[in-house]
Amino acid sequence: MTFRPVSSPRKSAAAFVCLTLLMTAAQADAQTRSDGPLQLAPVDIGKTVRQDIATEVRIAGSLTPIRRSTLTSRVSSTIIELPVRIGDVVKAGDLLVRFDTEALASAVTARKAEIDALNAQVELAQSVLERNTALGERGAASDATRLEARANLLNLQAQLRSKQAELADSERSLAYGELRAEFDGVVSARPVEQGQTVALNTELMTIVDLSRMEVDAGVPTSRIPLVRLDQPVELSVEGFAGRTFAGKVTRISPTAVAGSRAVRVFLAIDNGEGLLRGGMFTTGILKVDDQKDVIALPTASIRHDADGTYVLKVDGNTLRRQPVDLGTSWTDRNLVEVSGIDEGQTIVTAPLPDLVAGTAVSVEEL
Repeated sequence: MTFRPVSSPRKSAAAFVCLTLLMTAAQADAQTRSDGPLQLAPVDIGKTVRQDIATEVRIAGSLTPIRRSTLTSRVSSTIIELPVRIGDVVKAGDLLVRFDTEALASAVTARKAEIDALNAQVELAQSVLERNTALGERGAASDATRLEARANLLNLQAQLRSKQAELADSERSLAYGELRAEFDGVVSARPVEQGQTVALNTELMTIVDLSRMEVDAGVPTSRIPLVRLDQPVELSVEGFAGRTFAGKVTRISPTAVAGSRAVRVFLAIDNGEGLLRGGMFTTGILKVDDQKDVIALPTASIRHDADGTYVLKVDGNTLRRQPVDLGTSWTDRNLVEVSGIDEGQTIVTAPLPDLVAGTAVSVEEL
């Protein structure tokens, strides 16, 4: 035989009374909570502050000297003096290369002698023409004789002009027997050696000016409309940890790079200390659409209704509707510029769509 426990009527009544009391207390507590102010956590709100803000475009590239000069031989001769080597610092006017100019000087002397001889022949031909002209006027010489004398004079004068041009070329070649620096710089390449005989247009050396460097960087086409000349940039260069170098935009390519969605932007950097070298890799931040002293709020704090754009401002212990006008948007930072609100105001920045103006709130200390 199976036995089942029998509940006491007195115990069942007591349990019912307890359950009723608990439910009543819970309802009272819920009613109290609904009637009290809404608690806003620090993550739900923020203070309006004025700040400088910009859209940042990250760039990367290698440094190259803005000014450089590659010297080539303008004569075919032997190098007899080569006083500089790679890495040497040179000043404007310093001797870089001297060629053997003995043959060049001889050519100048020969051209001058030929010109002297032609001058004498021109002078004689001029006298013959004058005499034949005078004789022709008296009928003692024919027109053919006079014309022949004139043609001879013109031919000699043409030869003289040709020799004078050859002399100018020879003197120019003699002047090219020495090459000097056109500006202050550093020797970056020197593929020839002293005693070497070089042909015309042989590359001799390269001089670079390190006082100003340039970075060739690619900027996405979506950002190019925001890029302007003289915009500032901060660059980090490998080998200089913890230090940045200031530069600015100097040139913008009119076309995008083939096969990419980037436009070449050229940035200039002052290198007065001479620390930077060509070929160093650099990264940086190009600040575009830079705005000064503005109030910017998270886009989630911006609300819209039939009356326009507004934010919820904490006024005492109540939310108030504060109309605002929108300005520049920084999508990379999820911020938008606002006007119509003062600095130092507490704004609801969290996406809480159920909040409305007039709601009583309590705010934890920021």
